[in-house]
Amino acid sequence: MPDGIDKPSLNSLPFTGLHCPKCDYDLTGTIESRCPECGAAFDPVDLRSPVPAWRSRRWWRSRPSWWATPTTVLLAVYLPNTWVFWIDYPYNDYRWVWIKLTALLPAMLGTAWLMQIFGLRNHLSDAWNFVILGAVTACIVAAGVHLGRRSRRWLLAVCITMFAVQVFNAMGCYALLRM
Repeated sequence: MPDGIDKPSLNSLPFTGLHCPKCDYDLTGTIESRCPECGAAFDPVDLRSPVPAWRSRRWWRSRPSWWATPTTVLLAVYLPNTWVFWIDYPYNDYRWVWIKLTALLPAMLGTAWLMQIFGLRNHLSDAWNFVILGAVTACIVAAGVHLGRRSRRWLLAVCITMFAVQVFNAMGCYALLRM
């Protein structure tokens, strides 16, 4: 290189560190205020202004932390089923059976319904019923954690869906208790 011409450094390039607000393309080195990837126009002043982390698109697309996914999925699955501890019902043997079943409640209605359809209800011992309920509950939680690990957006959708399904399940289980 000739002595009078310096190679531009990475920090001196236009739009360094900016990303397209539409497609998240890295705009470093772009000359005009238009994304070369998707063609969207942008205002560099707006892109340079600080945006709270939770409002940025990259925050919603990023993976949640390793502990946040199982914690929120477990809360979404088990929170509606805590009715067993809070209802005004005498602490007799029948209620204690339901309290012992709390860990298996997330799969109770769906599994009982499927077992009734396939005629398995009368052919299995109580031990096998508990094994099936435990396996289905573990599959529900594992599927929620697996899907929730994709991004924060997926985690939110999974937890809202699981919470809504578990509210319905908890109301059905409560009705079964009162029978």
